[in-house]
Amino acid sequence: MKKIVAVSVLASMIVGTTVFAADSSPFGQFGTYDKVDLTVEKLHVESKGVIIDGNLYVPMDVLTKQNKAAYYYDAKSFQAYLFFGGGSNDSGNSQSRAASSNNTSRSAIEDKLMESIPYDAKNYHSGMMRQDVINIAMLAKSLAATSDDLEKAVFAKMSGNINPDMKLLRQRVSYRTIPFDVMSDRMEVLADELGRQSKPLGTTYKRRMNDVIDYLRDAVRDKEKALDALEDWLDSSDKDDLQDYRDYDKDANKNIDKALKYLTGESTSGSSNTDNLKAKIDEWLKKKGTK
Repeated sequence: MKKIVAVSVLASMIVGTTVFAADSSPFGQFGTYDKVDLTVEKLHVESKGVIIDGNLYVPMDVLTKQNKAAYYYDAKSFQAYLFFGGGSNDSGNSQSRAASSNNTSRSAIEDKLMESIPYDAKNYHSGMMRQDVINIAMLAKSLAATSDDLEKAVFAKMSGNINPDMKLLRQRVSYRTIPFDVMSDRMEVLADELGRQSKPLGTTYKRRMNDVIDYLRDAVRDKEKALDALEDWLDSSDKDDLQDYRDYDKDANKNIDKALKYLTGESTSGSSNTDNLKAKIDEWLKKKGTK
């Protein structure tokens, strides 16, 4: 079954980075390994890389934040699954919107992932439940952050008549919607387990997790509709299309906000909810630890 979660990991890869290294690194050590300063495509980043046995290891979050990669880490099997942008550039090849929205590549990615991701529901314990809640919230916040990319595209068009690369924008959003496709079974298992643990947790939390699934499913749908409306506006310059884009994006982020409040109590709007899944599981773990 589907099992993907997201946490910070180090992945060895070749990327466009500048490495500053010496006999003894001025940037410190990671254990016994030298840290190195990183510049990714002319942009200096705060995170440091590490040289291990002559190989450069780069924090994946550095690339994820710049929309150059996406990743999922399976904490149980210690396997990481990486996605990178790019691919073949067929200039002059006119494709339909459905094709350019990466639906085909998304399906292929999901199928490939599922071949190598085992999941044993019998071993689903409270620590995994807590981590899943945190990871789903991280993915939700990442999806909400795509609004910045979309608004920058609007600003570029309105201020300088610069047409954004819609294929790239769709890819960025796709990176952040794929997780909810491939994690659908895992989230349902989490909801079922919350139901089975109704005695220590309460009877409402399975229903709340199912609500989270619905909120995130709706958010993914609305983000994709926002992309379509944005592309319509770029083609038509019709204010109604621009308003449709903003309405869909606003609806998506409202649903993400609802999901976050149930998951961790966080909110993209600044409000909070103390009666959330993470807090309840933490309370349960604390009680188990004192027995």
